[in-house]
Amino acid sequence: MPPGVRLVARAALRERRWSLPALGIALGLLGGLVLGAAAVGERTGTAYDRLVEAVHLDDVRTIVPADQPALLAALPRLPGVVRAWTPEAWIVQIDGPRVRFASLIAGAPPGDPVAPVIVDGRAPDPAAPDEVVVSERVAEQAMPIGTEAPVRMLTLDNVADFAVGFTPAGPEARIRVVGVARMPSWGEALPDVVAGPGFAATYSGTGIGHAAYLRLDGTPGAEQRFTEDFAAASAAAPSRVADYLSPTLDLPRSTPDAGVRAAERALLVGIALFAVVVGLGAVQVLGLGLLRTAAAARPTRSVESALGMTTGQSLAARALAALPAAVLAGLLGGCVVVAAGSLEPLGSQARFEPTPGFRPQWAWAALGGASLTVLFLLVTVAATALAWRTSPVGESPVPTRVGAFAEALRRWPAVLLGSRLAGSTARRGMPPAVTVLAAAAAVAGIVATVTVGASLDRLVGSPGRWAGDADVVVVDAREPDVAALAVDERVAALSLTETAYTRLADGGALGVVAIVTRKGTPPLELLSGRVPAAPDEVAVNPRLAVDRGLAEGDRLTLVGADGAPHTMTVVGSVVVAREDYGELGQDLLATPEGLALVTPPRTLPLLAAQVYAVPGKGPAIAEELAGRLEVEQAAMPESIRNLADLVALPGLLAAVLAAVAGTGLVHSLLVGARRLAREMAVFTVLGATPGQVRATLGVLAAAVAVPAVLLGVPVGLGVARLFWWQVTSAIGVGGDIAVPVGPIVLLVAAVPVGAALVAAIPALRYARTPASLSLAAL
Repeated sequence: MPPGVRLVARAALRERRWSLPALGIALGLLGGLVLGAAAVGERTGTAYDRLVEAVHLDDVRTIVPADQPALLAALPRLPGVVRAWTPEAWIVQIDGPRVRFASLIAGAPPGDPVAPVIVDGRAPDPAAPDEVVVSERVAEQAMPIGTEAPVRMLTLDNVADFAVGFTPAGPEARIRVVGVARMPSWGEALPDVVAGPGFAATYSGTGIGHAAYLRLDGTPGAEQRFTEDFAAASAAAPSRVADYLSPTLDLPRSTPDAGVRAAERALLVGIALFAVVVGLGAVQVLGLGLLRTAAAARPTRSVESALGMTTGQSLAARALAALPAAVLAGLLGGCVVVAAGSLEPLGSQARFEPTPGFRPQWAWAALGGASLTVLFLLVTVAATALAWRTSPVGESPVPTRVGAFAEALRRWPAVLLGSRLAGSTARRGMPPAVTVLAAAAAVAGIVATVTVGASLDRLVGSPGRWAGDADVVVVDAREPDVAALAVDERVAALSLTETAYTRLADGGALGVVAIVTRKGTPPLELLSGRVPAAPDEVAVNPRLAVDRGLAEGDRLTLVGADGAPHTMTVVGSVVVAREDYGELGQDLLATPEGLALVTPPRTLPLLAAQVYAVPGKGPAIAEELAGRLEVEQAAMPESIRNLADLVALPGLLAAVLAAVAGTGLVHSLLVGARRLAREMAVFTVLGATPGQVRATLGVLAAAVAVPAVLLGVPVGLGVARLFWWQVTSAIGVGGDIAVPVGPIVLLVAAVPVGAALVAAIPALRYARTPASLSLAAL
């Protein structure tokens, strides 16, 4: 390295001994936030997949009733099965003031497949006959660690009598919760209560069947072949409880909950938006700061050139001078990334983190810190080169010839000069388009965020949008109870929901729902079209419509009750409740006659009474019915719950975006106005009044703020509409957005007004400083 480069670098470092470290700290903090957001995003986006691997999630799961021993014995031997765990399963009634049922399995999980992660407490003692672990959902709602409860077990005959009533005829037991377990999904064939080997040994042979968790060999088409072989084996040994323990298969590894993925995408988009805006702000602050200091070094560069230094050597000297600050930025940014390891996955994805607690991202810290160091050096060189290429001090950016539009503005010199300065890069360094686009991106991000937040608030706070607005749901409703509710004056509306499963002609199964109104006008979330009126008409859930490309007028072929194809016409889009509390989006709405046409033979639909109470009477009805019937109250589906965990995120993100973007815009306007001090001084010498100077800078600020608003608001609304449609169609609810008019109007007004107020700060300074002093200082 030539000695001259080191000498110039040392001189530049002495001259900028405060500004360079300050810029390094700013980049380290802001860049660390960006890298930390990326690290948190990686932890958030991979939480579900890492939990899948941690628990050795099974490929296939099902319930085999106790009267199908041949099917249970055949499962591990079916082609493609490499491992199987078949613990015994029970349905128990929990003694207490309310009628409550729970499913549980017992045995020692082999680890592959299925090994739930214990996140609180401990696993059951293998010798204890009463210890259980429960899912986090059950622990939060009803059975925290330490809960003890007597239970009575149901027999297979009790299960067969679900529709007509029964008294539990199995053994009595007592369970005690000792731990809370985490899995990617619970329910269906994986109950929320898992007991240990002691329970299994004590009550062996008293269950209603066995759960089966299978690992396949992973060859192409293995799931399809297993599904066909299982269907054949199941048909060869039918069960008398097939109406309630349907021989269906769950494929948890290949078909994850769409609500989980929708929430994951929402979080990742929010994190990415935060990182982009903060990153743009960091580059803007660093670039403008370095442009200002580089412009001050332009006379020094003239001396260096006269002494024989090339432009490259001068730039290398500035980069060498910036190296300590660049290293400082990298170290500080790396420390922020390591500190971000203390953050759990955001929102609902925290429930899928297999290793809660501190999880430092050392690779992100090392690579990110090095990247910040390199970025600081690159921006230093680029800003210096750009500053040295701008027009000399004596050159005016105002053209001598003007167009017709400018000619018309001669009466308003402040507007003319402000508009011309807004479009000029002379002495301002940063191209105007970059500043406008950065501000527009920030406005779009804020508009999109508050719109998604308003839509999310409306969805979570409006149970009717996901068919969850019934005050009480009576499970396995029987006619005498339904008739009594119909004449109860406290009941405003009452409907009976019938749910059955049918097969599509091209494969796969769907839930079909029919709603029978027994009193009043029960609400129905009709999204488009109309409800079916004929046996060959159906309305589809929006998720199913997207998955299968269905629209009004399309035809869907189902397997009828007689085994023959039965074609149904799609007449609308609707969200309906299901008796089995299955995942939203996998159902059709039919008439009762249409449901009968496609219900498999010897299958009774599952029944539930949806009770809509007179305002204020719901809790009393629920308490009265819970003593003798199995009832549920306003159960939020898991997919909606995942989104509900994000309610606070849009507001927080919008506030952060507004703070970062506002700071960047203020800094850009102040630096731009300061760099135009000479032009304002010349303007004053030519007779401009202080008001005209303020107007000129106001026009300059408006040239950034107004286009940012005009471009950012429609783009933000469009992005919000597209994103919200993707989220809602994935979980099976309506995709219309809630436009928060008030916040958007406030934003539209605040950006130009705020920019004008910021521009007034240097205008006041120019008004107090004589033009001769300003020109002398320049």
